[in-house]
Amino acid sequence: LAAGYHLEPHSPQPRRQGEPPHLSPRERQVATLLVDGASNKVIARTLGISVHTAKFHVTAILEKLGAGNRADAVAMLLREGLVAI
Repeated sequence: LAAGYHLEPHSPQPRRQGEPPHLSPRERQVATLLVDGASNKVIARTLGISVHTAKFHVTAILEKLGAGNRADAVAMLLREGLVAI
């Protein structure tokens, strides 16, 4: 808070059946790298972010997709057309 940040309540919008999840532009970049098989370390290096931030984005993508792991997320990203190959 002292640095000027503020907290907002997180209230995810429920996804309708068949409706793809909304990914932020950065999450789309991370998703593209996930599909390529990149590790968190490679994602961080490629995007110029910390490994912690890369993990944060990967976790957000997994949650938005309802995926149990990275492999599930990749399958969902490709199936729903959220990432072009």
